Amino acid sequence: MLSNLLIAAAAVVGFAVGAMLSRLLGSAANRPMGKRADELHHTIRALEADLRVAQRTAEQARVEREALTVELAKTGAELIATRDKSAASDEVIKKLKAQVQHECGKTARLRQELADRAEEMVRTHVQLRDVQNELGVSQVGSDAVMDEITRLERERDDLNTMVEALRREMATRPRSQLVLGASPALDQGDDLLVDC
Repeated sequence: MLSNLLIAAAAVVGFAVGAMLSRLLGSAANRPMGKRADELHHTIRALEADLRVAQRTAEQARVEREALTVELAKTGAELIATRDKSAASDEVIKKLKAQVQHECGKTARLRQELADRAEEMVRTHVQLRDVQNELGVSQVGSDAVMDEITRLERERDDLNTMVEALRREMATRPRSQLVLGASPALDQGDDLLVDC
């Protein structure tokens, strides 16, 4: 693009120089020779100056073109490096997307497992509460049974005490013989208790 611009600039400069020369030569052909020679020399010097300016401009354009070519080569290398990095980044992104999808699947499974465990925990809690209620009822029943056993033990102890007292009392009384078919209370006037 820059070389095309340089060629176009050189063509315009060449066209302008040619047009000026043809005009000067055409006007100089109609004047007398001395005056014409001075004007011609003056025009040639002006054209030479214009040519030097055009050459300097062309040289600057060439230097700029070379600098731009070097810059373009650097930019091309950077573009290639950027494309390589982009391709590597695309691979990393693909891997990361795959990992994210895998982790999302794992998270979904873990959430489901957590929900199942929470449901199981609720069921266990309900069962535990039922067992606690049953244990409470059993405890109340057990307490009632223990109270009854304690009461019966007291009664047994009281009865044993009474039996022991009666035995001692019987041991201190003389023994009477029992007659078959006779009532000891009627015959002897003793107590109904018999030491066995």
